[in-house]
Amino acid sequence: MENLMEVIDLIVKGGSLAHLVQRLAGIFNAGIIVTNPWGKILATSDPLAFPPGRYLPFSLRTPQTQGTFEQWSYFAQALNTGGTVYGYLLIVKEQGLPSEIIPHITQAAQIILLALAKEQAVVATERRYRTDFLYDLLYNNFESKEAMVARGQLWGWDLNRPHMLMVIELRLFRDEASSDSATVEQFQGLASTAVLEKYPHAMLLPRGQQLVIILPTPEEEKVARQKLTELFDYLVRAVARYFPPGSLLGGVGLFYPSASELYLSFQEAKIALEIGKHLRREQGLVFFADLGVEKLLYHLPSPLLEEYCQQTIGKLEEYDKTHGTNYVEVLESFFQFNGDFQALAQHFYLHPNTLRYRLQKIGEILGLDIHSLESLSNLLVALKARAFVKRWSKA
Repeated sequence: MENLMEVIDLIVKGGSLAHLVQRLAGIFNAGIIVTNPWGKILATSDPLAFPPGRYLPFSLRTPQTQGTFEQWSYFAQALNTGGTVYGYLLIVKEQGLPSEIIPHITQAAQIILLALAKEQAVVATERRYRTDFLYDLLYNNFESKEAMVARGQLWGWDLNRPHMLMVIELRLFRDEASSDSATVEQFQGLASTAVLEKYPHAMLLPRGQQLVIILPTPEEEKVARQKLTELFDYLVRAVARYFPPGSLLGGVGLFYPSASELYLSFQEAKIALEIGKHLRREQGLVFFADLGVEKLLYHLPSPLLEEYCQQTIGKLEEYDKTHGTNYVEVLESFFQFNGDFQALAQHFYLHPNTLRYRLQKIGEILGLDIHSLESLSNLLVALKARAFVKRWSKA
């Protein structure tokens, strides 16, 4: 197809990926879509039907795929070289694809791959500089607030305003963060797209298996907290299409009036996220401001926590091992259900009076008044410390 030479000429003259896609659409008389390896649309000839930044409603796994979705017929060709897939080129048409254009799609894909590599090199350079700035922001590496604000303005961010910060992480299993780099990259890309739909001026930093989200915030902390909660719920729904329910965890630091204090909020958000993994039974968003004694326990060395656990509930753990009972579990559930014996009874399928007896028995084993507020406080702290110790021992 001689017209494809025009597309190569566009690349030589510095044409963008968007321009190339439009030119190919004219050559093939069909819609053209270019995606990343996970189906995120990078460029399209029909932005109304296939908006850039969205994900395809189906997965692409093989070098060549032909199929239909909704009213569209499509042919997808992998953009690959050296065994690595950099994305996909799709040709779509409502009335079916003429068979004579399919042999030319491979050639078109090679041309698009050249343009994609060139564009991604530019994007990667820009991303590296932006990432360096965000790391300086989160680790307080600026000489002054004025220097921070000036550099932020280069990226279109107004750091004279207060900001709020949230760290999110994908966890496919209860006790193990996802370590699959492709899965993590897909999650971070999906979450970033969802955030930018709501907050176009958000600052986003992929960091390991996490994504750091920084947003301009209203002056009132209550309103800011509500906005972050709503955003997290929106992200939960966004990732639910691709990952199991309950896969998303989040941590939020304290709110500060100046963006120059974001580094404090960042450290607090990471702690809130880690504590959520250790101690919170339900997966979700944890605010550092809501943490009580857990914040203190987090900073104590493991041997000290082990010693406190042994002194406070060690006899109960030993009794369970010797007699095959589950008194530690009963005690944990007692606190989980806030002392509600009816809910506790339903959880264990036992009569409430049976559980009252077991709680009394726990007091006898430990040699304390189980109804004393001080005793209950000590036991609750010991159980939280025990959760930290167990988690760290696994790590």
